[in-house]
Amino acid sequence: MAGLLRRKRLKCDACGDVITAAPAGHGTLLKLRGDNVEHEETPLCERCAHAIGMTALFRFAEEEEEG
Repeated sequence: MAGLLRRKRLKCDACGDVITAAPAGHGTLLKLRGDNVEHEETPLCERCAHAIGMTALFRFAEEEEEG
């Protein structure tokens, strides 16, 4: 019974650090296998969630300026 109550240790998918609290964000992986598309959400630590989010905002702003 004790084994059922143990929580799986989460690791950040970007840097590999162990996440001790709730994940700060999730990444999305899309895998194409023939005609099937597999969708997987992966946990991110606070540092990586922030860095990825800020990078996405920066790139979005760059594209808006260009086009």
